[in-house]
Amino acid sequence: MSKKISICTLGCRVNAYESLAIADSARALGLEVVKWGERADFAVVNSCALTVLAQAKTRREIRVFARANPDSPIAVTGCYAQTSPEEAAKLPNVLVVAGNSKKAEVVGMLISADSAKVDVSPAGGKHGAPLSLSSEGFIDERVSLKIQDGCDNCCSYCIIPRARGRPRSRGFDEIMADARSLVSRGAREITLTGINLTKFSSQERGIVGVIDALDALPGLLRVRLGSVEPQDMPAEALLERAADPSHKLQPHFHVSAQSLCDRVLSAMRRRNAASEFLGFVARAKSVCPDISIGADIICAHPFERDCDYLETKAAMLSSGLSYAHVFAFSPRPGTPAFSMSAETPDPLTRRRRSDDLRAAAAGMRRAFMESQIGKTRPVLLENMLPDGRYMARTDNYIQVCVSGMGKGLKNTPALARLEAVGDSGKMLASAVRA
Repeated sequence: MSKKISICTLGCRVNAYESLAIADSARALGLEVVKWGERADFAVVNSCALTVLAQAKTRREIRVFARANPDSPIAVTGCYAQTSPEEAAKLPNVLVVAGNSKKAEVVGMLISADSAKVDVSPAGGKHGAPLSLSSEGFIDERVSLKIQDGCDNCCSYCIIPRARGRPRSRGFDEIMADARSLVSRGAREITLTGINLTKFSSQERGIVGVIDALDALPGLLRVRLGSVEPQDMPAEALLERAADPSHKLQPHFHVSAQSLCDRVLSAMRRRNAASEFLGFVARAKSVCPDISIGADIICAHPFERDCDYLETKAAMLSSGLSYAHVFAFSPRPGTPAFSMSAETPDPLTRRRRSDDLRAAAAGMRRAFMESQIGKTRPVLLENMLPDGRYMARTDNYIQVCVSGMGKGLKNTPALARLEAVGDSGKMLASAVRA
């Protein structure tokens, strides 16, 4: 019997794509890939270092696997391995620590290692083989496709340029080969992703050209974008496509805001003003009234005063955003903001602000969902629940439970009438017969 390997994916959509490629490389080496949490002979932890909490979660997952599989070696890759290799190497059962440029080789390194090995090349370097996907094996209906890596914005709070290096883009032909492979394996919705997606630039086509090429790809039903930067995105071209129901680009964007106070944005070394972000949201709503726009917001960055926080909260609530992901500031060694940490609001203030803004964001999300009640939206059916309903996502990114569908329709497009917001926070919907 073949030996088993389990892969834990933490952090961003880029990691999700790269874990898919790692799993493909494991199968090519004769291993059986099992779900994280099952017993396995080997493990790869594809880690995150965005926040202190993300690093702690990485360490926790390693310890949990090691306790359940005391004789099984672990390889740690990803951003935590890149930024803290010595720390990662001291964790239980860790035999291999491989930086981001070694991800394509990490499984081979793990199964052939006879002693502890740390291999961390400079972030963004050209060392190691490129990640690539197989054309075999069924995958989920909704997947991420990496088209770009790295970032040079150097925001004061962010460790990711150190972990991922400078921006670089994949070639158009390589991207489309991956897309065709994903569709042949069952993907019906592809989310284009990158560390800074709006830095994508290939010799053949820009990001709009890639989206249009995917729009013409047979078998693919939907295209989404990962997080984008307000100052760099080709807004009008993207909104034109998102507003066109015949185009596969869905009416949903997630835009990196981080703050809606210009004083804080300056301290963050962000390259946009709050007005640019708010202007994009307003423009998007005017072009496509039912579009869903989400944002990332960081609370309690150094020098953020109560009045700055309240300015962000007020702007967020009046912006027309559909939802927000809220983070408390996390001081990261090696970033400019770490040296400002003496000015960081105390832990109680950070917790108070983040809890308050999360509650406001939850109300905003519910208000957007309620605004859609009574409307009919396209959905992509996912898993069937025991009660016969299907989980699904609308085109504008609302999670719904759809009733009135038959069996065996996973991965099938449908129309659903949105009826109510359920107690679980998901929208209740019923199928609409064409």
